[in-house]
Amino acid sequence: MSRLSTYKEIPNQKDNRDFINKWERRGVSYWGIVIALAVLVGAAFYSWPLAFRLFFIYIFIGIAYIGFLYIMMGDRVEEPDDWDTTGKTKKLLDLIDYRRHPFSISLIMYSLVIISFLLSKQLGITMHMEVSGNPKYVTSLPVMAFLTSGLMVVSSYVYIINNGDIFGIRKAIQNENKLMLIRFLEMCCCGLTLFIWLVEVIEALV
Repeated sequence: MSRLSTYKEIPNQKDNRDFINKWERRGVSYWGIVIALAVLVGAAFYSWPLAFRLFFIYIFIGIAYIGFLYIMMGDRVEEPDDWDTTGKTKKLLDLIDYRRHPFSISLIMYSLVIISFLLSKQLGITMHMEVSGNPKYVTSLPVMAFLTSGLMVVSSYVYIINNGDIFGIRKAIQNENKLMLIRFLEMCCCGLTLFIWLVEVIEALV
């Protein structure tokens, strides 16, 4: 993206970040929530599977929307962070610095789950997707992969905004603080996904 981008630094160029900052201070539109809930209740009366699909769509849109506001709002050039890391910690954080590259942990984990399911079908190996009923863990692998895909979208915002303009929002220089929250969520979500995936693969092979 940085190679092909036509980004040019133009003084006093309009920046939609100002609009996002004002929108964030206004808060969430309660009418939007009421309409979304009404549609969800109507779908539940019509069909429970449809209601669950719609519910997961709401969750994904919510993650993408909140993540977009979180990454895009604030100053265009943020103050330097207070994270003074050295040695192996700095090398590890540089590897998962999504301002420099788009290859996030959530992207790798999501791709791993999808590829494993495709290969299991191709090779005739049974993997328990647990798409219905009570899962044997706190959650199921498809649900965790779904949440991981939301984090994958949010981490992509970091790379995009640090390398070019998007939707009239000018290229920004962000500090480490926003990245740390994404890394923490990835540690929780992707860690649980990896654990369940390993157990499912071992059970399928044995």
